[in-house]
Amino acid sequence: MLGRVAVTRGGQPAREWGRARARDLLALLAVHDAGLAREAAQEALFPGADPQVGERNFRVTLHALGQVLEEGVARGTFLERGEWLRLRGGPDLSVDLWEARAHLGAPPGTPGRPAALLDMPGQMADTDLEAVQAEAERHAALLPEALASEAGHALRVGQLDLAARLAGRALSLDPAHEPAARALMRAWHARAHPAAAARTYAALRAALAELGLTPLPETEALHRALTGVMREGPGDPPLPAETAP
Repeated sequence: MLGRVAVTRGGQPAREWGRARARDLLALLAVHDAGLAREAAQEALFPGADPQVGERNFRVTLHALGQVLEEGVARGTFLERGEWLRLRGGPDLSVDLWEARAHLGAPPGTPGRPAALLDMPGQMADTDLEAVQAEAERHAALLPEALASEAGHALRVGQLDLAARLAGRALSLDPAHEPAARALMRAWHARAHPAAAARTYAALRAALAELGLTPLPETEALHRALTGVMREGPGDPPLPAETAP
């Protein structure tokens, strides 16, 4: 997941990289699963370099990546070269970033999706590559959404423990995520833990307050329905002492 980018073969680390930028090139190609123009990859790795110097450095970098990826196999097995560069995925080459994208984009209830989402890291490592930074931001935004939608599905099919785990994980990544909070409140209520549902609501309100926001009307209505708290005036009354977080 673009933490420390690595190549493993049979569960064991591949050979030494030989050139640090080869690792960055692999990250670029993982992000651009359809491929990337050689010129664009060169500019991303060696911005502002003299054309001849940049081309020479890029050629060495591409060779170093090929040595790591294709040790023991024919040239071109996993790495398409030329004016267009591309990783050739398949049964013998898996890219965990691509697998993560597939799980994030799959419909709720897809077999294996809940476990995959729960295992995903919430953040990717810092990088100076703009394309990889954009991928990290996209991932950070999509993962809580996917967890919350999966939690909603788990609730609908009666998997309350799973729903609570999924929603709780989403809130650990984004404490102000209201769909996740509503799912967790429903899960706690269905498991006969009204105090936990109230704590979830209180934590959500606090997280939203830090952003200068308040809960949506549907969240407030759910809180009142689950806890029996009646609304008085423009705001919700304080939670009872025994349900305070």
